[in-house]
Parts: sequence; structure tokens; C-alpha cells
Amino acid sequence: MESNPTVQSGGRPDDAEHSITFPHANITAIDAISGVFRSTVGPQSMDVLLLDTPSTGTGGDTELEVDDYAVTGDGAHLLQSLSIQHPVGELLERSIGPYRPGDTDIDGKDIFDGVSSKVLFANALLTNSIDLLEQGVHPQEIVSGFKSSLKVAEDTLRSSCITPEGNQGGTAADAARTALTGNDFGKMRDEIADLAAAAAEEIGEPNERTFDVTTVRHGSIRDSRLIEGTVLDRNTVVRQDMPRRVDDASVLLLGGHDQGGLQDPDIVDDFEVELESPETIGTFERMAANQRRDLVDQIVQAGTDVVVTQMGINSHYQQLLADHGIMAIRRVHPRNLQRLSLSTGANVVKANHDVDSKHLGRCDTVVEREIEQRKHRRKHRRIVIFEGCTDPDSVTMLLCGTFGPLESQVPRQVRKAVLAAAQSTRDGPSEGVVPGGGATEMAIARRIKREAKTHDSKSQLAMNEYASALESLVESLVANAGMDPLATVADLRRANRTDSNVGVVLPEGDITDTLEAGVVDTIPTKKNVYRSGTDLAALVLRVDDAIDATFEGNTVDTGDAIYQEPAEQHQEHVEETGSPTVWE
Repeated sequence: MESNPTVQSGGRPDDAEHSITFPHANITAIDAISGVFRSTVGPQSMDVLLLDTPSTGTGGDTELEVDDYAVTGDGAHLLQSLSIQHPVGELLERSIGPYRPGDTDIDGKDIFDGVSSKVLFANALLTNSIDLLEQGVHPQEIVSGFKSSLKVAEDTLRSSCITPEGNQGGTAADAARTALTGNDFGKMRDEIADLAAAAAEEIGEPNERTFDVTTVRHGSIRDSRLIEGTVLDRNTVVRQDMPRRVDDASVLLLGGHDQGGLQDPDIVDDFEVELESPETIGTFERMAANQRRDLVDQIVQAGTDVVVTQMGINSHYQQLLADHGIMAIRRVHPRNLQRLSLSTGANVVKANHDVDSKHLGRCDTVVEREIEQRKHRRKHRRIVIFEGCTDPDSVTMLLCGTFGPLESQVPRQVRKAVLAAAQSTRDGPSEGVVPGGGATEMAIARRIKREAKTHDSKSQLAMNEYASALESLVESLVANAGMDPLATVADLRRANRTDSNVGVVLPEGDITDTLEAGVVDTIPTKKNVYRSGTDLAALVLRVDDAIDATFEGNTVDTGDAIYQEPAEQHQEHVEETGSPTVWE
């Protein structure tokens, strides 16, 4: 007999078998998770130590073993690294962006900002909902009030938008600086923000092809700079007798899986040659040598100075290229080949016989540099820099003096800064920037409370709690700076009533005009925080039951009929009546 799943209901508080009710159980779980993120908000935020501790037993005297660790204040990194067993953990993770299992993430493909604020905002909405639930307000009515409040928030963002043409303050560098606030750049924050703004001006919104971050340990963070081109940090020039620097370079890119390099054709397994004389072998060798020489001559005639291939370059081609003074770099990742194409303007040639001058790209300098000694190796690390490209569609940030946990965290923060700078300069109904430092949250909360008076009584309660949740974000912001959250928010509420640009400028703690102080947030980030937090709260509030679909008993063996008993009854019916089916 097949086993049946057991069903457990958690939505009946009067059931003696169940001590947990919904949605209270999920709200409690999110509240516990949000405690990890509470200290990571704002310019004076704290970091969290993540330990990878393998299971070594259940004994109390077991010594703690640590495989790896990370120190981070980035909300996305925290959420993706936490081992959350509760089902709401997956809801939280999927709320920040696309779910990519395992190690399928591509650096720069997804840029998450405001994740900690999303978690804290959703938690504040849910925590405030508990009082409404206990007062008898139905979850659907709470969700309706939250949705109405979200509409007011989005309308306020549109009316508060500051566009590049507005000349009201809030430059791209200000947006990038605010995105970097609270991270590990120290006194170099202004310089890195300027570099991020310059990158955004070149490429717009960054992605995995148009923007890359290369970190090196040598030098100081002050040596960091924006490369108007591409950096190959895993490839080197193939021969020592090739030039290590080429000025005013013409770049040839050879890609594709069949002819993405400079190699002799492979001989198929069933290929047979009948040799009539020893001279026949020499004929084959001379034919291959002539083909190599013709191809290299074609490359030279096209005016090529640098050859970059996706696949390998054999020793014969290397020698011919070196004889002509051509720099060659092999086995370049396809994504880096795309970046080179976007930065230099070169077309990736898929077939070697299509090499032509019209496919070449240009850059001022191609140089191989020895930068640092590799860990546990005698050889030094080398990188190849393509810089000085004209109007590049792909740029690279070269960050020096980064090592340890900083080496893995800095690229993520820089990408957020470039994204913020790009979003601040776009012109549209949902683009631009708004005052930061809690000014926008206070203005939206005040407008929601005013709008709530036009709704029915139960929606009013939900909308007022929504406004309170917005103010709680400001409380977390100032609490992490060591300030009194109650007094500061009260003072800010009074000051913001007369000027909606007034917020808290940290770390000074001044309540002043945030636009003049250069503290701004991008509208897409703000809108994403409010929408994601509201949607997550609505999703949790609508869950009022839980089903445990764990099967009990022995499962059916492989090959056995799943419906064994009904099948036997059908067979008996056919034998007794001679009918082919039980339905007759």
C-alpha cells in the first residue's frame, strides 16, 4: 500500500496540537533574521563576521573549526551567505533579485543595492502588522493599506525627483559617494566616487561586459584609476622576445570555437596517409608552413600590432609573429574578448581567413606589467592593460592596495557606486535622485499620514503603520551612528515639515539640507526598497497555513505498480466479465 503525506495546519490557534499560528510564525522568523542586517545600514554601519564552520559532531566539547571567513557589511552578500533553514529565508533571498543556484553568478551581471534596507523595511511592516492582527484587522485589509501607501510613496518620489537638467544639486559623484558611504574606502571615498562617476559617463549603467573591476595588492588605494579600456589579469604575452609595450596599437581579436586561435588543423581519427616516399612527409610539412606564413602575412598586411586569441597559439605561429614584432596574447576568456571588442572597437573575427584591417580596433597603449609576486610562487603576477581607447563602451576600474576581505568586497561596492552614478544622470519619470539622509522617508511618511485620513478606518491603521515603518529606517540609520534615535527622529520630523530636503548628514549628525551636503539617493534604488519590502510583507501576511508533505511509511520499490491494489481489482473485473474496461 502506498504511503500518504501527513498534513499539518498552523492556522488554527484553538488547535491543541499546534502552538504556532500564521502569519505570526513567519513574522517571528523574519524578525530574527533582520537582526543580522540592522547594524549594516548607513554611513556609520558595522560589519558582520561570517564563519564557514563544517559540522564536526554534536558533542558539547567539540572544538570550533573554521574553513573560511568573510567580513562584510553588504546586505546581498550577507543574505546569500547565511544558512537559513526556515522557508522565509528563500523568500528573502529571491526578493533581492534573480535566483542563481550554485556558482553560476557572473561578476557584475547582477548589482544589488539597498538589500539591508529591504529586509529591515519588510520586517518593520510585518512587526507593525502584529498589533493590527491582534486588533482583528484582516490581513487582506492590511495588505490593501500597504498597497495604497506604496502608491503614495511612488508619487512622492516622482514629485521629489531631481534630474540632471534641474540644476538643484545632486551630481553623479554625490550619488556614487552616498552608495560608497559606510564601506572600506576611508578618506579615498571622494576619489573613488569621482572615478565611478567618470565610468558611468562613459558606459551608462554597468553590466558584466561594459564594466570590470581588477584588484591588485601592490601599491596604495590612492594609486587606483579608471582604465578607458580593458585589463587582462589572467593572460600574458606568449613569448619573451615579443614587445612588452605597443603604442598607438592596432588590435586583432580572433574568437570562435573552431578557429579562435592560431593553430594547425587537427587531424581526424580516421585520417590515413599512404607514403610513397620519404619526401611526402616533407611535402606535408612545407604545405603547413606555407599556410602559417600566408596567414601571418595577411595579419601583417592588415596592419596588426597586437593579436588576441580565444584559443591557443602554437610555437610556429609564435615565432612568425615575434619575427614581425607583433605582440600575441592567447587563451583569453570570451567575456574579456567581448570587453576588448567594446573598448577598442574591434570586431571578433570568427574565421582566420577573414582577417582584414576593417576588423581591427585601436587603443593608445598596450602594455604588460609585472605587479606583484604570486602567493606561494616564485614568478610575479603580470597583467596586460589596453588603455587610451577612444569613446570606449567598456572600461575597467584598477583598484590597488586591496587584499584580504577587502579584495573580495571592494568590486561589489564599486559596481554599486557606478550604477548609482548612472541612475542619477538618466532623465525620465522614474530616474534621477532624491534627498538622502532620511529626508525622503520623513517626507513620504508625512504625506502617507495625511492621505490616510481620506481612507476608511482599517486602511487608515495600516497606512499609519506603513509610515511608522519608513521612520524606523531613519531610526536604524542614526542608531548605527551612535545617536539617540528617538530624539533625532523627532527633531528631523519637525525640521522636515518646513523643508523636505532636510535630513541627517552623517557622521557629523547635523540636521540640514542634504542636497547642499551632497547626500542623495537614486530613485530606482528607493523605489526598489519600497516595492520589495511591501511585496514581501504582503506575501507573508497572506500565508495562514502550512502543509508538511513528508511521506511516512515505506515507499514503493522501483518497477512496482504505484496503484497496485486498484490494478489488481481491475484485472479481476476483466477476468470475471470479459469486459476490456471497468467503465462499461
